[in-house]
Amino acid sequence: MFRGVLATAVAMTVLAAVPASADEVTGPVDLGTLPGGLTSSGLLVTNHGTVFGEAYDKAFDVHGARWDPAGRISELRPLDGYRTVKATALNEAGVAVGDSTNHFTTGRATRWDASGMPVELEQPTGFPGYPWSTPVAINESGVVAGTAYGAPGPDAAVRWDSLGKVTVLGLGRARAVNDAGAVISESTYWDPAGNVVALTDGGSLHDLDNAGTVVGSIGVHAAKWDSTGRPTVLDTTWEASEALAIAADGSIVGEVRDKDSTTRIARWDAAGTLTVLPDGGESRFTAVSPSGAVLGQLDAGTPVVWDRAGRVLRLPVPDGGICFAKGLDDWEVTGSCSLPGQNSHAVLWRFGEPVGNQAR
Repeated sequence: MFRGVLATAVAMTVLAAVPASADEVTGPVDLGTLPGGLTSSGLLVTNHGTVFGEAYDKAFDVHGARWDPAGRISELRPLDGYRTVKATALNEAGVAVGDSTNHFTTGRATRWDASGMPVELEQPTGFPGYPWSTPVAINESGVVAGTAYGAPGPDAAVRWDSLGKVTVLGLGRARAVNDAGAVISESTYWDPAGNVVALTDGGSLHDLDNAGTVVGSIGVHAAKWDSTGRPTVLDTTWEASEALAIAADGSIVGEVRDKDSTTRIARWDAAGTLTVLPDGGESRFTAVSPSGAVLGQLDAGTPVVWDRAGRVLRLPVPDGGICFAKGLDDWEVTGSCSLPGQNSHAVLWRFGEPVGNQAR
């Protein structure tokens, strides 16, 4: 049950609770916000139970926030000279990246390690000189992919190494990075050395895995490309389809659309076999866990998890409340919930057993 702002000791007790059965989901548990702040939101959660998101401080400025597995919040402040933070990504080691901004107008790419101290990532120069940058993804080695912008010409995809040194890859807006350091933009694939991989048949790109497999779409149909750029169209039986994410086990998640424009969450296994979410209504994809459990939203606004066993688990929503689920690991989902007349707070739902293949 949603309880409003919980004291830290109470939050720790509730977070330790374990659902009674495999199919039961507990929560949403209110993670609270910064001292004096009114609003917060969870965006991502690692398999170690660290939640990453945003929270407003007492001056009504939004900062980054990190909740440990016991539910204790720590503030991720912007760089000196900036007032706000736009949170973007977190790796399993708990290293976070985002923008230090002045109310989201322009930003400086920033990284926070376990200490929470903000460190500016190097700004690219001479290409032909971009004054601003934003990170979008971080891998397990601390390599960050992002976009530099603000020059007269198009945006540039960039990559920062684990020490924060920047490399300009080429024109485009970065979307993902794998553990080897390969990066994709919306239409270009750079290998770990920064070389462009020519993609046969082109297409729109969304994600890549550690084997170098890229997923997206060719025309109106879902597709994948191997590390050499060779494509495979995943489905042509639906009116339209799109591959949006790829999990560590090679399974691919996206959406399919019927002739009546109904969109449904879809999953392709490593062999390319398609399964559609076993719910007849509209459903939209939100996120995928490392081992392939899928988070989405049903047409009635209900957040739902489609686990690796094929179960569809609807996440509880408090009476009269509105909840948005944003990220999941194999044990929990994070997001935000609000009750009538109350500000939205970061929350956590917990499963009785892992919804993927990972153990904690």
